[in-house]
Amino acid sequence: MTGRGPPEDAAARPGPVCLLTGATSGIGEVVATRLAAQGARVLLVARSAERGAQTIMRIHSTVPGADLRLYLSDLSRPAEVRRLVTEVRASSDHLDVLINNAGAIFFTQTLTAEGNEATFALNVLAPFLLTELLLDRLELHHGRVVNVSSAAHRTAGLHLDDLDRARGYSAWGAYGQSKLALLMVTYEAARRHAGRGVTFNACHPGFIRSRFGDAGGTFSARGLRLAKRMFGLSPEHGADTPTYVATARELAGVTGLYFVHSRPHSSSRASRDREAAGRLWQICLERTAAYRAPLP
Repeated sequence: MTGRGPPEDAAARPGPVCLLTGATSGIGEVVATRLAAQGARVLLVARSAERGAQTIMRIHSTVPGADLRLYLSDLSRPAEVRRLVTEVRASSDHLDVLINNAGAIFFTQTLTAEGNEATFALNVLAPFLLTELLLDRLELHHGRVVNVSSAAHRTAGLHLDDLDRARGYSAWGAYGQSKLALLMVTYEAARRHAGRGVTFNACHPGFIRSRFGDAGGTFSARGLRLAKRMFGLSPEHGADTPTYVATARELAGVTGLYFVHSRPHSSSRASRDREAAGRLWQICLERTAAYRAPLP
């Protein structure tokens, strides 16, 4: 895969297998469309069957013959992540690209059934677990993992002793912390899995007009919706960097970087704290331990 130009018939040649979470979002749908146009088999992960079906219809209208598969999963639940992986492994014997794009902000504090703060569960634990359970399939074809982080990682610290924000909840604080944690997990994965032939990179897509944060009714949620209308970039713009990191030939073997505007970019000092990253990794291992048993 080289970039932006779609073939006339995406089904005319075999291509890589790409798994994309958050596939029905603005960015996710555009990324999926571009991957399909480049000949990839795209495995779309969505929470809503209706939105998933609508997304597939729109992609097919743009890319006739696109090879698309839809999987349903509530990624905030580790058991659902494991079920998703079981289904993916049953239908694909390898994986070339994993794009962890799903993410959310919760304007009121929410805990999952497992007791994890929902932002951390969806934005950090889900991509961590999904990646670990698919790592052997990614190894087969020197796969790529792309974690969609955010410049918001610069706005928050990592509270390793209070990741669930029990001492005081701020939606933006929890979101910023989750994107910082995801970036740190990306760097740590690149270090821990060096030599396995899989690359791990993160990116910031930009401030995008999408459904992100639209469900909230708080003052902060209303402010976010207004800001997106006034200043948000298009989903097409937001899809540029994730697509580039996932497909660019010149990035073969490149790992452990953070990309902005399709170029390597420096991240915050906190994100490069290796000692904290190691502790965070251990916490992720502990919180997902019951769901990481090897799968066939």
